[in-house]
Amino acid sequence: MKVVGFGYQPSPFSPKTPQGSSNSKNFSELLRKELNQVDIAQKEASAKLEAFAAGRDPDLAGLTLSLTKADLSLRFLLQVRNKLLQAYEEIMRMQL
Repeated sequence: MKVVGFGYQPSPFSPKTPQGSSNSKNFSELLRKELNQVDIAQKEASAKLEAFAAGRDPDLAGLTLSLTKADLSLRFLLQVRNKLLQAYEEIMRMQL
């Protein structure tokens, strides 16, 4: 019987990547990408809302879905921001 894994899982004995700029660059890229996705969701919801209000698009379910998606993505982004600020404040409170 052949056992199939769930994907690549690095060995605990494999060499670690060095800490530093690569991780911070990846984190900043991740934040930038997520900000862009939230912005796209907000713009899409706004466009659908304008189309619905003008009577060009009678798809109420699609409008509701896009508004909910934009709202949830913005709320999630705000929670991430709040956690980052809390972590920063905690670090600043540390005594050296």
